[in-house]
Amino acid sequence: MKCLYITQEYAPLFAEGGLALTSNALPATLQTRRGIRHDLVLPYYPWLVEPRGLTTEVVLELPEREIGGVRSGAQVHRLLRHGGTCEIYLVRADAWYDRHSIYRDANYTAFTDETRRAAFFGWCVAEWLEQTHHSYDVIHGNDWQSGAAMAHLRERFPDLAQVLTIHNALYQGRLQLLEPGGLGLPAAQVARLAECAGDDPSLFLLGLLAADAAVTCSPTYAYELMEEFAGTPVGDALAQRNTTGIVFGVDGTLWDPAALGRCTVPYDGTTVDEGKSLNKQALQKHMRLAENDSVPIVGVCSRVVPEKGSDLLLDALTPLLRERRVQLVLVGPSTDELRAQLEALHTQAPGMVGYVPQFDQDTAWLVYAGADLTVMPSRTEPCGLNQLIAYRYGTLPVASAVGGLCDTVSDLRAHPDGGGFVIPEHTAQSVRTTVLEALRWMRERPQELGVVRRRVMAQDWSWAVTAREYAELYARLPKAG
Repeated sequence: MKCLYITQEYAPLFAEGGLALTSNALPATLQTRRGIRHDLVLPYYPWLVEPRGLTTEVVLELPEREIGGVRSGAQVHRLLRHGGTCEIYLVRADAWYDRHSIYRDANYTAFTDETRRAAFFGWCVAEWLEQTHHSYDVIHGNDWQSGAAMAHLRERFPDLAQVLTIHNALYQGRLQLLEPGGLGLPAAQVARLAECAGDDPSLFLLGLLAADAAVTCSPTYAYELMEEFAGTPVGDALAQRNTTGIVFGVDGTLWDPAALGRCTVPYDGTTVDEGKSLNKQALQKHMRLAENDSVPIVGVCSRVVPEKGSDLLLDALTPLLRERRVQLVLVGPSTDELRAQLEALHTQAPGMVGYVPQFDQDTAWLVYAGADLTVMPSRTEPCGLNQLIAYRYGTLPVASAVGGLCDTVSDLRAHPDGGGFVIPEHTAQSVRTTVLEALRWMRERPQELGVVRRRVMAQDWSWAVTAREYAELYARLPKAG
């Protein structure tokens, strides 16, 4: 079996969030462990390819095509010597993708032409397959940015099996009512979208309609989506495809607390307490925090946005930071409003707050290794990789009871095999109370803390488990062979 995996990100080369990690790990694991060959295709980002010295070869010149009032040609490149397992193809269209960011402008606002460029990318993918006669058994799309590609491929290759993974249904690539006709989409697919969508057409729904199956990144998130969209065109499409959830995995090689030659002090389950203490010192020094081993650190590697509950986190911890009872380290891009709040906290609580506005691998390793807790007061969380990575490092999560967090975090105060602490309500007060309860529990039960740390470090959240379930899903697709 051979699969084409359509994505917008690939770690560590073209990364902004969890999709990049998934695009790196899932296809590679399916290929090496399950024998399902994968090729990846995503946009060519000049601002990431060229400064890093990456090399490519042009495999196809595509003709000019006007979409959304912009006429542009494109090239398909093959990425050379990238160190990964799978072949990677990049669609180069600088008029659409030379932006110095993958999704958003400098103000963290989505590009105004995001649907038009996704439509152009989708046409390019289909044209490339048709012109080069690439043969695949399965098309695996990801989120709404794959919707146009899946619609084109359904039109040109009607017997090709397709699956759509929903990483976050909050973003749907919504369209104006008359817009689909100007995006170069297949007429039959546009007509089907118009028939089903009512007054809310989107590239997300377009991709769902083209898919034979849909899957989210956790069983609870699948259930939440079915409830949220019940009685809507999206809800109907999800139900018709028996949408299920598969919990994503963690790359145990990338996220390995015992790895040598990194910025972290290596440790394993037998040395976790000492290892975390030494890495806390290194993290405090790296982030220029007040160096005090007795002050607990909350470490979060995530986008700093309301969706992640980052506003609740900052409001909850502000008094604790001012009182110098806790330190906070954040790694990830933020909205302007929350960044301003962080800058104010730097002044109000000197030496207690560290912030890195873009993902940085070395800092992320230090955060997971040196933090006492990671706090995830998410309002929605399709899967959540941060809590799973935290487990690898013996860092306990404090998490909301939503989405994938429900499937992976059980409260150790209520469950003997639990590995974290559950936030009961989406309020700053509830977040603060749960953090304080977690810190008190850790302080008063040091021996039990060591037991819990070793237990969560031993859990198997590997991609091998995820890949097995995806291989079974592929095999159930009606046309895959």
